[in-house]
Amino acid sequence: MGIPVIRAGCVAFGFLLILSAAAAAEQGDSFLLSDRNGDGSIDQGEFYDRMVELFYFADRNRDRALAPAEADGVTAEAFRDADRNDDGQLSLSEFTGARVIDFNQADSNRDGLLSRDEAAAVGPARSSAAGQ
Repeated sequence: MGIPVIRAGCVAFGFLLILSAAAAAEQGDSFLLSDRNGDGSIDQGEFYDRMVELFYFADRNRDRALAPAEADGVTAEAFRDADRNDDGQLSLSEFTGARVIDFNQADSNRDGLLSRDEAAAVGPARSSAAGQ
């Protein structure tokens, strides 16, 4: 895994957290909403399902793509890193693809699960620092 992939993953996680914060404000505790089976951790399937929900939550005009205007608080660089086909918007596939990187970056003990601490440990400040 090269530096650009790590940088893109870290920037993308900041992107995820901003969207997640918006959804959490609307719906409650994002970690609890993601932990569908209530076992105190988020597995990859639960994470993916939650990312699909966040995508559609952010897609305000319901065109099945995220434009930069629908990604409130996301830097242009983070958006470009996630936009793999350079069409100026994020498809569901691009969005969830970037989130897989986020999951792997956050899973510090490499057990295939995110604890609340792992999910909270990677924030926009760390993402920005990692992107330098």
